[in-house]
Amino acid sequence: MSLHFQYLGQGLSSQKTMELLQKHCSSNHHNKISDFGTVFDELLEQQKYKELILSTLEIINLSSDKTLLQPIYSAIQYWMTKLEPKEQQITVDIFFKHIEQINEEAIFKTKIVAQLFNTLSSSQLSQNLFLKLLECTKRWNTQQLIISPIISNIKEFLNLWTLTGPEILKILNAISDLIDPQDQQYVIQISEYILRNINIPQEQYIKTFINFQNINQSFLKLCEITQCSNYQVIEKTQVASLIKLVLAGDLAAVQALLEKEDAYFKSINLNTQQYLNQTRIAKFIQLSTQKQSYTYQEIAEALNIQLEKVEIWVIHAIQSQNVSAQIDQSQQRIFILDNFKKLLNKDDWQNLHKKLSVLLTKLKSVQTQ
Repeated sequence: MSLHFQYLGQGLSSQKTMELLQKHCSSNHHNKISDFGTVFDELLEQQKYKELILSTLEIINLSSDKTLLQPIYSAIQYWMTKLEPKEQQITVDIFFKHIEQINEEAIFKTKIVAQLFNTLSSSQLSQNLFLKLLECTKRWNTQQLIISPIISNIKEFLNLWTLTGPEILKILNAISDLIDPQDQQYVIQISEYILRNINIPQEQYIKTFINFQNINQSFLKLCEITQCSNYQVIEKTQVASLIKLVLAGDLAAVQALLEKEDAYFKSINLNTQQYLNQTRIAKFIQLSTQKQSYTYQEIAEALNIQLEKVEIWVIHAIQSQNVSAQIDQSQQRIFILDNFKKLLNKDDWQNLHKKLSVLLTKLKSVQTQ
């Protein structure tokens, strides 16, 4: 379901409104509907939108089937855009109360509330409306209807408002509360957005970073996140020290630090096995730059693993997309085909600068000869 609805009832005429209402209300209420019809055009012409909305909601309550009155709901929401902020807030509160009380399926209610948010997305109420939408879908257990469009357009939603870091975090946390833990991709997207775009306290950053890594378990993503500017929030922490050793492939140092800071890492829910695994991947990538082939025994010793697990660890390293290798089972040997480092650290950039400087000097020398 998209949150971007069309205003179906903007041009709703009094005749069409009455036809809809009379069609879906019992004959006992036709007189009330007719009475309403006599003042409908007058209220509309005089732009008395608040009275028009309240009267229409009262009449709608006479119908036992609200799902067939979608155009009228759309018209009510459109009329709300014509109100001053204070009146708008009053009518929105009344509208929510009305939707809560109608005897219709939760899916229908969710669509109406989503449409209301879309209609008033440029109003002062839009931020609270969005949070109210999230609250309602959680209560009605219909969050699966809105999570996908929200996550897919997260930047557009947040750009509707001028927000501080804590305000953005409040909205993202509210969205996260709706996500099924099994939908890991949604959780990853929200966590990564926080890590890359929001300045938050160190404790919150560490919590988000650890949760992100525990879910994602990707060596490449670990490298990428450490390159974003917000990473400086934790550069002087035990976590950052651990990550630096992990990316260097220093297995002995990683194991020593994990043992030394065991209590702290447990307190922040750090998955120590995952970080050991990523260290082994980094170590293999490092090895791939040094020789063209290795025996199974050499790999086992370097990664501190059992001989029979060499092949699976080479596969893990290949899946990191930083190295290409071939496994020769008959020779019990690993052949390095290519190494393509995707992320460069400060030392890498300095080395690259030196090589380019030497090359430029040689080119200038050739030109002068």
